[in-house]
Amino acid sequence: MTLTGMISDRVGYRLTISLGFVLRGIGFSMFALGTSPLVIFVSAIVAGIGGSLFEPTSDAALTTLTNAQSRSRTYAVKKVTDNLGIVVSALLGSILVSASFHLLSLISGALFVIAGILTYIRLPSIRIQVKPVAWGNMWRTVTRDKPFVHYVAVMIGYFFLFMQLYLAIPARIVDLTQQASSVSFVFLVLSIMMIVFQVPVSMLVTRINAIRAIQAGFALLGTGLLLLGNAGHVAVFVAGIALFTIGMMTIEPASFDLTARLARPDMTATYFGFYYLAMAIGGGISQGTGGLLIQIGSSSGLPGLIWWISALVSLLAIAGAEPLRKSLISCRSDNVTTKH
Repeated sequence: MTLTGMISDRVGYRLTISLGFVLRGIGFSMFALGTSPLVIFVSAIVAGIGGSLFEPTSDAALTTLTNAQSRSRTYAVKKVTDNLGIVVSALLGSILVSASFHLLSLISGALFVIAGILTYIRLPSIRIQVKPVAWGNMWRTVTRDKPFVHYVAVMIGYFFLFMQLYLAIPARIVDLTQQASSVSFVFLVLSIMMIVFQVPVSMLVTRINAIRAIQAGFALLGTGLLLLGNAGHVAVFVAGIALFTIGMMTIEPASFDLTARLARPDMTATYFGFYYLAMAIGGGISQGTGGLLIQIGSSSGLPGLIWWISALVSLLAIAGAEPLRKSLISCRSDNVTTKH
């Protein structure tokens, strides 16, 4: 995503986002042809390249099209619409996949292609670099921005914790209820909470220092994971999910706003692309070790191992963010002044 962010800053956001949507659509449609592992693999690569084009660029476009005062609210509304889409797609997707996986793949692909066309028609032309910045200079600028690299390193912890939503948390609710269908209940609760509370939480977050908000979010994530990991009843598990979700709703708008403020105006997509390295590293570590930690904990008589390690990660992230908070003169001003 760092590379695609650099490309976006050079060629413009509208074209990059539109191309990303179309490629994702082609990749999804190719799943309908999946008669061999190779076809599935290639389809996933095409869909992944599409996502890498529009993900950081969409964030950069949102940043460019909004002012600093309304940025957090705009991002919150985006998260609400994201989760509305998740809820609707879960309902329609479950119907379509039971009828035909091929049909589901084709419809999903068509929706992305339509989104790409509409984006190209409706999105204003956003060209950031009037005079193109050399590729090497763009890379050196973002990688030598010590406060930003520090911030991305802290956010590795967030994505480690976030990815438990797709591994340890589903395993825990199935273990608690003995029903695989209960996993959908977790995602339903999370989506409804985000739809209802994301905007109010984001408005509250804007009133405090962004780093403090991120630290508070980490505390909520760690506490929520500990609670649901040690829950003996579904009600306690739901309370843990609620804390976990509030932690997400606290961190995400603050992290979006801070990335936008730390980014150089002519390299916004590059900065957002580099930020997503935290997702690649943190998510990769989480997915790569999560199952192993669950297995080791279960076999060694420490079933709560994954939850205690997650709590430790949240504490380390809070501590790691503290020097960054002190190095930033202000995270709420329009232009963040940093020490290099």
